[in-house]
Amino acid sequence: MKIRKILFCLFTISMFYSCSTSKISESEISKINGTFEANSSDGNTHYNLVSLLNRKLLKDTLDDKPINMYKLKLKIIDKKHIEISTISEENEILNKKAYKFRKKNEYIILKNQNTKPILIPYVAGALDVTKLKLKTDENRNLTVLISQHRSGGAFLIPMGWSNEKKIETFKRIE
Repeated sequence: MKIRKILFCLFTISMFYSCSTSKISESEISKINGTFEANSSDGNTHYNLVSLLNRKLLKDTLDDKPINMYKLKLKIIDKKHIEISTISEENEILNKKAYKFRKKNEYIILKNQNTKPILIPYVAGALDVTKLKLKTDENRNLTVLISQHRSGGAFLIPMGWSNEKKIETFKRIE
């Protein structure tokens, strides 16, 4: 009977240990912490990191604002949270928000409102899913893998879907 209890305890501990999240080392924290330009390095304004984080699908949240002047500051708070601050051209913090994340391989996968409905999905609208995966490259610039999926329909008749993956690089400022 004692052997069963000991084996049960060892099995339970091993299950919790194997299911634990991977820890982030200090070197990885120092790599991702920093200030980056909000526009991608190729000058594409469609994939602006500020607009990817503040997902408003029917209205652009950055209308009439000079989005090429924004900077973003990333700071890992703990092993499950990252703080992203939007900084204006006058170096004042406009918005600060903490996002949950999980680490998989070398990527930090943000858990930021990945799924958004547009109107009523599959009845008269679509479902939009965007996932952002962050990592730093060898030049310490921020590389973002953007995975987008959109599908929808009208009156329960599927009208189409699209899958798109894109890699954007954001230049490190500090």
